[in-house]
Amino acid sequence: MARFWAKFIDEKLLPTAAKVGLSTGKEQERANEEVHQQLKILENELNGKDFFAGHSIGYLDFVANVLFWFHTEGEVSGKKVLTAEKFPIIYEWIEKLIKIDVVNECRIPKEKHHDYIKLRQKASKSAAS
Repeated sequence: MARFWAKFIDEKLLPTAAKVGLSTGKEQERANEEVHQQLKILENELNGKDFFAGHSIGYLDFVANVLFWFHTEGEVSGKKVLTAEKFPIIYEWIEKLIKIDVVNECRIPKEKHHDYIKLRQKASKSAAS
């Protein structure tokens, strides 16, 4: 089952999220709504569990750590896709993962991640003008 969800993230959620960043107007609104729907599907999979595999961290938790990108991007841009109000279960899951040393060892340092996002946003704005 973990492979199914990994494929869902890789082939559905990530391309749709990329559309949000690359589009404007109505197309961006549609892509944003689709991302929200896909996040709700993932949240339903997490419901009632500490981690995707249950009570311990597993393969899918590492695959799904791309959700940190949504979380961090919101911190930088102020456009928060992942909020505790909209996605309380995913938000709580992220907070649990942040407390695990092995996860933090695999993550990009926060300052570098913020710098990368700012650089990417600046490049995107330059390309659009």
